[in-house]
Amino acid sequence: MELEMKNDIQQKQALSQKMIQSVRILEMSADEMEAFLSDMAESNPLIDLEKTLPDGKEERKGRLEWERQNDYQNAPYYPSDSDQENRNEYMPENAGITLEEHLMMQVIPLCRGKYKKSIFYYLVKSLNGWGYLDGDLKEMAEELEISTEELEEYLLKLQSLEPAGVGARDLRECLRVQLRRNYPHERTAMRIAEECLELVGKRKFQAAAKQLGEPVEAIRAAMEIICRLNPKPANGFSNQEHLQYVYPDVFVTARPEGLDVMVNDGLGARMNINPYYLKLLEDSPADEETAQYIKRKLEQVKWAVRCVEQRNTTLLRTAKAIAEWQKSFFADRGGLVPMRMEDIAAETGLHVSTVSRAVKNKYVQCSRGVYPMGYFFVGTVGEHTPEEVKKHIRLVIEEEDKRKPKSDQKIAEALEKKGITVSRRTVAKYRAELGIAGAGGRRE
Repeated sequence: MELEMKNDIQQKQALSQKMIQSVRILEMSADEMEAFLSDMAESNPLIDLEKTLPDGKEERKGRLEWERQNDYQNAPYYPSDSDQENRNEYMPENAGITLEEHLMMQVIPLCRGKYKKSIFYYLVKSLNGWGYLDGDLKEMAEELEISTEELEEYLLKLQSLEPAGVGARDLRECLRVQLRRNYPHERTAMRIAEECLELVGKRKFQAAAKQLGEPVEAIRAAMEIICRLNPKPANGFSNQEHLQYVYPDVFVTARPEGLDVMVNDGLGARMNINPYYLKLLEDSPADEETAQYIKRKLEQVKWAVRCVEQRNTTLLRTAKAIAEWQKSFFADRGGLVPMRMEDIAAETGLHVSTVSRAVKNKYVQCSRGVYPMGYFFVGTVGEHTPEEVKKHIRLVIEEEDKRKPKSDQKIAEALEKKGITVSRRTVAKYRAELGIAGAGGRRE
């Protein structure tokens, strides 16, 4: 056996400890940044932390003051994986926020006039897990020291909010509220909700037709409308009991002149250098070892400031590009459109890996709620978005023969004829997300 020595030149990329830490800072969420700066301040005597907001941002933060007053400053936590399969497992738009938060965001603008936020807050807190109002209205009015008539006015205003049906006192009222709002001209459906809901629920259409004096076909048509309603308005919202909280990292506000995007650097404490140590270094009475210690800690502060500023700059560039790409969503004019990491990288001039790190563990707060930034990266099913596929699935089911409803495989075949290629499993998944029963549950 011979031993041979060779000279071999290889190129290797070595990341310094500072570069690794810089990448970690870029990936930090707002609450992680807060903890990181606090820990750093404890280990570095040169750091003074200032918790004040930067100038010019108090006014924009004022719109969120109600959250801080009622413990809404925290945005709810839900998965932030940008992978398309995981994203499709989210509930619709309201996923991740509680019904209470969703309602209070709508209530605040109403409280600029005669309405009191405390009364709305009382009603919202009285909603049960289905979104119905629990308790006797007269007893509530006495507890609030207002008249029953006044409380009824507040309740009607609450019932005018989204989701439709919230604040109802029972199923019949829940359906009536939704019918008045979404199907105001459907007289038969309203009569069914008021007079013979149990009969129709048991699919006794002949008996319901006889009771209402309507043709059976009219009862069936009205039943299809009622089936589109939501008997549990609280569905799709997070359960407060199992809620984990995060801070939003980015705020997006729709204004007449466009979208206002702001990084939430106010949560991260502002770092200042303790003047005592600077004076000590300038006066140079300290020994060499102490002077070197102060210099090392000073460099550490300067490096941390640069990393935080770079993180915020990168996050802002990325958030602005996302907001512009998904403008219709943030302006509340439509849904999401297909968008990839590569698209945002091209828009910003950043590397795809940098975009990935910038959105990791980050959350956006807008008028629709709080969303992980990964939520806005939408893939396609062929040439169609998941939302478009769901829309076609609903149309196929609405047009089917209710005596012989289509299986998921048959729905997939019907979509194939429309140029939409999806598997049976995908159909089953999207149908479940739409809240539509399987073939057996739809059969009359």
